Amino acid sequence: MLSQPVAARLLPPIWMMALTVSGANIGMALLSPAIPQLRDDLQATADQAQLVLSVFLIMMGIGQMVAGSLSDRFGRRPILLLGSFLFTLSGFGALIAPTIEVLIGFRAIQGFGAAACMAMGRVIINDSFERAEAGKQMSTITMVQAVVPLLSFAFGGLLADLVGWRGSIGIMVLTAGLIFTVNLLLLKETRKDRVPAAPLLQTLGVFVLLIRTPKFISHATNGGMMTGSFFAMGGYMPYQFQRLGMSAFEFGLLFSTTALGYMIGNSLSRYFGPRFGLDVTAFVGAFFSLIIMAGLVLIQLVGLAGVWEISGMLLVYGVANGLVVANSIIGAVRAAGIHSGAATGLSGASQMLCSAVFGSLIIALGGDTSFSLALNITLGMTAIATLGGYLALDRGNKQADTAY
Repeated sequence: MLSQPVAARLLPPIWMMALTVSGANIGMALLSPAIPQLRDDLQATADQAQLVLSVFLIMMGIGQMVAGSLSDRFGRRPILLLGSFLFTLSGFGALIAPTIEVLIGFRAIQGFGAAACMAMGRVIINDSFERAEAGKQMSTITMVQAVVPLLSFAFGGLLADLVGWRGSIGIMVLTAGLIFTVNLLLLKETRKDRVPAAPLLQTLGVFVLLIRTPKFISHATNGGMMTGSFFAMGGYMPYQFQRLGMSAFEFGLLFSTTALGYMIGNSLSRYFGPRFGLDVTAFVGAFFSLIIMAGLVLIQLVGLAGVWEISGMLLVYGVANGLVVANSIIGAVRAAGIHSGAATGLSGASQMLCSAVFGSLIIALGGDTSFSLALNITLGMTAIATLGGYLALDRGNKQADTAY
């Protein structure tokens, strides 16, 4: 057991972990408003331009699983430093990319490096704090994460107008470089009980073990579906707001109520999590998200879904979502026992996978033209999340709740 002064010295600064985790969000959100400009400048097709975003998201999912597993063996600090260095170096490549193909390649490497930053930032919190306090600190970090896309969408287009799409990538390079520098100077290793080296099949077996752990899969399902529904709405809501007569700028301001609600929810989670437990807080958040989505479906059905009605319900939805994500992450990681790094990676990958798959599925099925269809699919996602949250509730069965 570490003495209190020694343990205090090992605690990472929360601002540093918030920066580390949020850097990946900058990589996702800042470039989005500049995609049309990027497409024209590099003479690319619309599909190629979209790959600049989607390949980053895909590699974020894969990279979190790889980084998480490696960190259980080699430690958190080296994996984080390697990932942030890769994030920075590939950013320079993307900054000077002469063609769309080269840019897509460097964006894939960027996503892989950013994944290590996100996964390590989360698991370091788990290493450094007790269960309730870890949930509280994770809520702080996810609250900061909500601010990043809010600001990125708001100012990404302005930045592109002023200095071009390469200016957006330049901001990413500076952010990644800052993440590498502050962690190099300030971060101490937080993983003390390393997992021994193992063959590849045994390493993959850890993921199988996690999938067979009820507590882990329940929390991961809750967090993955809630995150996926959040990003899916960002894909189909612009079409509905456009049909209601709103401009892109007006949509950005109104849809930001969801991110505002998410911040409020994470702030409330810092209070409710330690008092009522992470499992209960995550379940309550998912349940209220389900009610809000059912309400949206209902007002759309009766023809009352106007701009302000939708925006108001998105605000409350964001609050409920904010109660879920941080607590479900910590719950999933705690259920993994000694495999906490792998669990962080797998739960993070589930969030990226749900976001990518369901976001694309909704549009492919016609969610861009049918608001009712999109809402009903999102309602189904929140129902699955609520079921996951319910199954994660501690009902006294400890036997199968933790992977060892």
